[in-house]
Amino acid sequence: MKKKTLLIVSMLVLVMFALTACGSKSPKSVVEDNLKQIKTEKTSSNVSKLFNDKTLEQKYGKEYDKFIKKVQDFDYEVKDEKVDGKKATVKVEIKTYDFGAAYKTTYDTVVSDAKSGKITATTDVKDYVYNLMFQNLNSVKDKSYKKTVTINCTKNDKGEWTTDINSNVDFLDAMMGGMFTAIKSVQAGQAAQ
Repeated sequence: MKKKTLLIVSMLVLVMFALTACGSKSPKSVVEDNLKQIKTEKTSSNVSKLFNDKTLEQKYGKEYDKFIKKVQDFDYEVKDEKVDGKKATVKVEIKTYDFGAAYKTTYDTVVSDAKSGKITATTDVKDYVYNLMFQNLNSVKDKSYKKTVTINCTKNDKGEWTTDINSNVDFLDAMMGGMFTAIKSVQAGQAAQ
């Protein structure tokens, strides 16, 4: 399950980010433009690469698309801008669905079901995990996850500001409702066992 969840997150990142800076705008306005673009980006999710299984693709493609749309439904507030020459930072508060808690619930349920014998040798584990994961991720109703992140900006030789939104793990974790943090927590728990 860990690999598939990481693949989902990776696919999301690859699908959503083709962001560019604009003219001589301030770092704050370039970050604002990037955030608006993410929220309105048409996602042509290539679920065949995610699932690598036509049956799963047919069964969960719509659920995956629903999840992507929910990820794009984050709220944000651009707060503080600090410029120092060709470098700048912009603080952004992200508010979204707590996908990290949904991921952790999924993981805990899978472990519990495996220990209790609910998952047997005849269980289609992939199908079981995808069903449970999308059910939990897509059923999160409230935007209860909030995190303030720092977006780093750099002025290029043309005088345009660019952001690190594509590679900023804190931002991506916040946009994904703490899912990266939840995955790391699960991995740390597995390593400690």
